[in-house]
Amino acid sequence: MRKGYNKKKVIFMKDAQSRTKNGLKKYMKKRNIVAVMLMLSMLAVFSITVSASGDNEFPILEKQVEIRQAHLKWTAEIMEISMDATIEYVDEVSFGAGTSELSELFDDFKDQTKKTEALTTHVAFNNALRQLRQIITDFRLETREQMTEHNGVGWQLLADIKEALDENKGKIDGLEDEYWEIREDNSLEIFDIWVDWAQNILDKIEDNGYDTIEAQAKLDEIKDERGSLENALKDRDNAEILQIHLELLDLSKELRDIVRDLQVEIPPKKIIEHWINVGDRIVDRTDTIISELDALGIDVTELREIHIKMGADLETAQEEFEALNFKEAIEALEEFKTHLIELRDAYEELIFGDTLPEEMEAKLEATIDVLDDSIKNMDNSI
Repeated sequence: MRKGYNKKKVIFMKDAQSRTKNGLKKYMKKRNIVAVMLMLSMLAVFSITVSASGDNEFPILEKQVEIRQAHLKWTAEIMEISMDATIEYVDEVSFGAGTSELSELFDDFKDQTKKTEALTTHVAFNNALRQLRQIITDFRLETREQMTEHNGVGWQLLADIKEALDENKGKIDGLEDEYWEIREDNSLEIFDIWVDWAQNILDKIEDNGYDTIEAQAKLDEIKDERGSLENALKDRDNAEILQIHLELLDLSKELRDIVRDLQVEIPPKKIIEHWINVGDRIVDRTDTIISELDALGIDVTELREIHIKMGADLETAQEEFEALNFKEAIEALEEFKTHLIELRDAYEELIFGDTLPEEMEAKLEATIDVLDDSIKNMDNSI
């Protein structure tokens, strides 16, 4: 991004006759306010919970996934100990005849849990959790069937599981401590990253002559919540953490509304032009993805149909924009957003279908993240 900025600056310097210093200042003012539009989506969904939000310029997404990985590592250990105790009990009452399926499911669970350590996106992690939940469901059903067939005693099985958990209490407690340490460190770092980013945006707005007193006061309220969040995390008080998240969400929405009021000074022409340019890049990127899926033998008929509609939406927006029909151009961009949502959903269905090579799945997940950000940004600027 910085390279692009410097390049444009050089162009302006070379063309001094056509772009005066005042003209350059006006141009940069518009550029910075467009950045404010992009910030609004973050303000709208601001939360330090493990949720799917973030910006590619910051390691927010990665840190959120790290929290989820630590939580799964803790809870998966409890599940594995319970599964192992169950298999031992069923093996005893069935005289070794009823554990083959349970053992296979147990191995699948451990393998799938191990794979989550390399995941870096919420989409991939959600997909992995869905598979783990299915394995657990299958394990419970198989346990019930074997207990019925071999006259197992329910209370004895529960007692064996409790005994196994008690024997491994030190390890389980250690993983719980590790989870809370990672959650505290990452949550506070995410908070600081977001606040610093928002502050930087407000500073840029102020530098361009906008009154940011009200917005700054609201951001300062958000900053003041850091101590409460830190204390709640140290106390491992989930109810208090949730309450603080809700308060932060309300404050961030108020900040969003304050900053949004500044957008009345942004010419509609600039907003439309920005989203047409973004749309063009999205269409190019998704066209490449669809071609790669097609080369893998995936049925891309539906994707192509949606993609054609997106292209038509942008053409309409461009035509109306050039005719100075801004209202109609925005309507066309709204249609583009609708079809963008359809394309994102279709991509997610492909991932959940579990039929893609790992490299392609990773590329699709990254594209979904980009589409999510674009949809949120469009919601808050057009």
